[in-house]
Amino acid sequence: MLFYFSGTGNSEFVATTLSNILDLELKYIPDINPADLSEANERVIFVFPVYSWGVPPLVINFIERLPVRYIENVNENSFTIDCVMTCGDEVALAPEMFSKACSKVGLKVNSIWSVIMPNNYVLLPGFNVDSKELEIRKLTECKGRILEIAEGLRSGNKRIDVTIGSMPWIKTKLIYPLFKRWGVFPRKWRYTSQCISCGKCASVCPLYNIKMQDTHPVWGARCCSCLACYHVCPVHAVAYGNVTLKKGQYFFPLRKISSRDCHK
Repeated sequence: MLFYFSGTGNSEFVATTLSNILDLELKYIPDINPADLSEANERVIFVFPVYSWGVPPLVINFIERLPVRYIENVNENSFTIDCVMTCGDEVALAPEMFSKACSKVGLKVNSIWSVIMPNNYVLLPGFNVDSKELEIRKLTECKGRILEIAEGLRSGNKRIDVTIGSMPWIKTKLIYPLFKRWGVFPRKWRYTSQCISCGKCASVCPLYNIKMQDTHPVWGARCCSCLACYHVCPVHAVAYGNVTLKKGQYFFPLRKISSRDCHK
């Protein structure tokens, strides 16, 4: 089974490609109640984006809520736990964080991989999307990397193959906790006068945190900072305070935005 989380489509593309190649059932993490998982009938792979050089809190929470019976079934059948992280440039110590989260509930990680994809984080000064040229280059190069990872996963060998980057301890141990504490303020999300009431921001929210009221979006308190609402807006009318007003947008170009069926 392949569990995945994705906001702007990078990780969804990786997850879908790997599930097709490896013939694994695909499950979208926000749509799963861990309590409903009982028996594991195949290997387990996690695919998700790196958030501020760490594992998204939503993914950590999912792992922590896995039922004992499911974990025991995985271990009794010697199913491997593997992980593929997407990142704009590097993962720092996110692999260590993932391994510790799994170990805490009794799961042992077999392999961890990373795939460099276009950047999408825009909520802090100095952070923006990649240039169009760099975006195209990353999307072109990621295809070969995904095939390489698929072969590695098929072999079943224990392996850590990631781009760690510079100063990983500072990024994961110091900056990531700050991101968790101060990086997500749902009340800062708003719509501007350019809003055309299309509802796309609400339709792509993985946590159903956005509701259309009086033809305009209203954000609730369950934001996971995936930025899907911001990047999918066709007229750049979704804003996070004023910090995103002059920032770029990115959404995986091959992903359809018509409905949540793409998550199922």
